[in-house]
Amino acid sequence: MRISKIALIALFLFGFIITVLSGGFYFLERSVMLRTVADGLNQSFFHLEEELKKALQSPHPEDAQAILDRIVVINDEIEEVSLSKDGRRIDISSSRSLRGNLVHYNEYLPVSQMEEGLSRNHCVKFRSEFHYFKGDVNQHAQILVKIDEGYVFGRLNQIALFYGVGIFLILGFLSMMVFAIARRYLVQPLERVTRHAQEGSSRNETYFIHEFSELDRTLSESFSAMRSQQSNLQEALDETRYLDGILRTVTDINQLLISAKGVQELIAKSVNRLSEHPGYALCWLALEKEGRIEVQAFSADSTRYLRVGTVMGYGVNTNATDPVLRAFVHSESVAIDHLERLTSTAPWHFIAELGGYGSFIALPLRPSVHEKPTGVLGLYMLRSEGFDPKEIAMLEELAGDIGFAIRAFTQREQLEYHLTTDPITSLPNRVSLVDSLSLNSDVVLAIINIDRFSDINEVYGITIGDGVLAGYAHWLSRVILAHKGLSLYKLGSDEYVLLFSGWNDIDRCREILEQLIGMSAKEVFVVEEIEIELTITVGMAAHSDRILEQATVALKQAKYEHQSIQMYGSTPSRRDQENNIAWYKRIKEAIEESRIVPYFQPIVDNKTAQIVKYEALIRLIDKDGSVIGPYSFLAIAKKTRLYGQLTRIMVEKTIERFKNSTIPVSVNLSTEDLLNTELADYIEANILKHAMGHAVIFEILESEGIDNYTEVSAFVDRFKSIGCHFAIDDFGSGYSNFDHLLKLNIDTLKIDGSLIKNLPHDRNARIFVQHIRDFAFEMGINTVAEFVADEEIYAWVKEIGIDASQGYYFYEPSATLIEG
Repeated sequence: MRISKIALIALFLFGFIITVLSGGFYFLERSVMLRTVADGLNQSFFHLEEELKKALQSPHPEDAQAILDRIVVINDEIEEVSLSKDGRRIDISSSRSLRGNLVHYNEYLPVSQMEEGLSRNHCVKFRSEFHYFKGDVNQHAQILVKIDEGYVFGRLNQIALFYGVGIFLILGFLSMMVFAIARRYLVQPLERVTRHAQEGSSRNETYFIHEFSELDRTLSESFSAMRSQQSNLQEALDETRYLDGILRTVTDINQLLISAKGVQELIAKSVNRLSEHPGYALCWLALEKEGRIEVQAFSADSTRYLRVGTVMGYGVNTNATDPVLRAFVHSESVAIDHLERLTSTAPWHFIAELGGYGSFIALPLRPSVHEKPTGVLGLYMLRSEGFDPKEIAMLEELAGDIGFAIRAFTQREQLEYHLTTDPITSLPNRVSLVDSLSLNSDVVLAIINIDRFSDINEVYGITIGDGVLAGYAHWLSRVILAHKGLSLYKLGSDEYVLLFSGWNDIDRCREILEQLIGMSAKEVFVVEEIEIELTITVGMAAHSDRILEQATVALKQAKYEHQSIQMYGSTPSRRDQENNIAWYKRIKEAIEESRIVPYFQPIVDNKTAQIVKYEALIRLIDKDGSVIGPYSFLAIAKKTRLYGQLTRIMVEKTIERFKNSTIPVSVNLSTEDLLNTELADYIEANILKHAMGHAVIFEILESEGIDNYTEVSAFVDRFKSIGCHFAIDDFGSGYSNFDHLLKLNIDTLKIDGSLIKNLPHDRNARIFVQHIRDFAFEMGINTVAEFVADEEIYAWVKEIGIDASQGYYFYEPSATLIEG
């Protein structure tokens, strides 16, 4: 059937070939011209859209006007072209008078119907819609074109007139009939198929020629599939662009985690950056404090509801249904959309109502998967459709990173506080002081030492001692407030540092410190109802790179000289230096040549006048044979490593001399000796070697002061266990303290010669010595009077009741022993 129809048409056409050719030329030329015009305009539309996209997306959208002007100039078919961004009004146009005019939508056919509009309806107005992105936002715009009717249809009329005359002369009525048949079954179907292809239409029609129907159906199915795929690709592209914006936000915030200097800067900048994403609105960050979720930072708040400290939830240990508490308690993200459908009085929802927000998400700030959240991040968006699953995953990771950074900053701040702050007094510690001095050492520095603080710890306990340290620190802080440029630090257990910054008058600094010494002595510090009085010793140094070390030396010097305050001398005199060096060499040579020897001074019983023991006294025999006493060289030896060797020599030679004697002998030990464990081992070995424990007495030099009773007491107990006895020498001088008699297991008390020599003419000295003797008697401790130089002194010593005497009245120190 299809073949017979085609054959009939072919036969008919063959007979009227000239007519058909003539008519065909006319219609084909007309169709070709219309299609050419349509194709050209379509191509122009395509290029115009691309140029306008670039212009509108660029920083200079005003370039769009120049583009419209140019398209009119280069296209004769176009009379005017305009652009509408919202589809209601004309924003820019090649015809300036059209700007701002309303767009009559029905007057414009879609550009896809251009050929049909020109051929059928003689329409000259067409529109084309396109998309472009302004930032991350998808924008719509329309191009409105008016065709030059005179130009296009004038040419068509010329063709029609030319071919009309020819057709009239050549074809006639029959040709017209043939033409109508050919157009009906050939031309129009081809035109419709072509138009469907140009429009990308998904509809199809049935034609007289079956092949046309199949072609039209195939094209329709292809375009339908392409449109579906295009829609899917566009959705994927939009989603990718949206998520890419979130990813850029996350990246920026992660940079903040590295560059931020503290927690507050981190959280403030994080919420502000997150709210800058086009899809988001308000953002706040809240941390847990004492069972409450309190806001610490928030972005620009149009509701004016938020404040730092705003509570977003109570009772973080409950299983509440509130999304903020759920996020914190269960460590899970809680997203809620369509907020306009909910009714709640919770703070997070009240903010949503005030701001007109459509969706909300609460994200837990977890430092790690195994830790509880430290707080919650709240985020709002305007749209009601809610948060995408991929979007939530990215936000959860971001919240975890922020939680980790907050914990890291907090731990760092806590560690820095512990490293730079004294835990008892809350004052800056030695680390802080060293940091300050590294920035500026051109200051005056004073070390304040609490005298005999170890006694407080020993008598009252460490708790009371810590209370005294804290109380004195608070008192000092209040006192120095009256002066500018003063800062207070805490050093060791009983030492403080007062730093004078910008003070050039050292005398004024010393005056303030002397006032502080006096005020401290008058102040009473009460800890747990115990009243404690303090005295202090101060070491000063000024304007030096080694100022802390120099102030320490000054403090030791003040202790040694029994002064309340001592200023460090920057350099000793050249003469003193040379003298010290010379004595060092003399002492060292004397040690090497065995010229360090003990001299022995007898001690007599006041009742029998018999020698009851000896005291070994150190002497240096010079190269010329002269005998040098300890006052000339012992102080220098104590400042060097030679002092320990001198003690070893005295112990060794004394034991060697008395190993066969029935009379005991005493050896002097300083506090430094008592704390020297190697020396203690050496002394013990020598005593045990000769079985002389019962014959050795150790005299502790009380005038140096005893600060570490624990270790001194351990030394005493150790040697008492092998039969040794102990005496306190020079009692009554310097830092005399009856605590020595209470805390140490002492056998003998030697009363200082400065008191004994004044007995004949100083009533106060007699009263004081009498009290010492009576106290010692009650404690079961023997007493010895030193520096008994004459009969008168000796008479008073016996009157007071002192057990024994030592001095030049009886015997001088000698290298030989005197039998009693």
